[in-house]
Amino acid sequence: MNYSKNLRKAAMAKRIIASWAVVAVVFSLVGGLSGYALKTHITAKDREKEKIHTSEQVSTETLVYGAYDERCFTEEISLDWGVGDLDFKPLDCKMPEEQQEFVYYLCSGYNLDFTLVMALIQHESSFDPNVISNTNDYGYMQINAINHDWLTETIGVTDYTDPYQNIRAGVFVLRKLFERYQDTDMVLMAYNMGENGASRLWEKGIFETDYTQSILTIQEQFNDQLEGD
Repeated sequence: MNYSKNLRKAAMAKRIIASWAVVAVVFSLVGGLSGYALKTHITAKDREKEKIHTSEQVSTETLVYGAYDERCFTEEISLDWGVGDLDFKPLDCKMPEEQQEFVYYLCSGYNLDFTLVMALIQHESSFDPNVISNTNDYGYMQINAINHDWLTETIGVTDYTDPYQNIRAGVFVLRKLFERYQDTDMVLMAYNMGENGASRLWEKGIFETDYTQSILTIQEQFNDQLEGD
């Protein structure tokens, strides 16, 4: 499947897991990044409350929203993979299946939940890859212009309205935020308002917002959809 002219053809279909495994493992975050990734020094350990999100329908099953696995990505994962390498099931939504599969493979490589990222995209852009907000947020994942330079330098994205490049950028930002905060509500708050803005709410004991709860609700709906297929 040809994802876009900016992506290489899959050349190592059966080696995707191995290619992800060779990503450098570093236990301290790399300094010097601007934008969302590295502005403050507040961690999830500073939280006054701890919360486990569970499904209301299945009270004994923890609903996983994101993961932190002690890896620090200083560059993008390999984009060489083969169609059908992973057990992908598309959602019934406005994003083309080919682009959904691209999201799925990136999420697998970065150890993020596919439905969480899809819920964020729906909330941010209603699956419109061309939208540019009046605050200079671009594309599917509404990547603010303040983050373009460091993302271009770090992972090579140059066109933030190209759906595949935008997804690459947004998923990378989410991964870096999970490395830093390890908590889904905090990650989503930092993604939404920047780390400085989010930190001001955390200092007041606010660790969730209408924005975070909206995305988690959409994710539950997507999870229910996949479970019902």
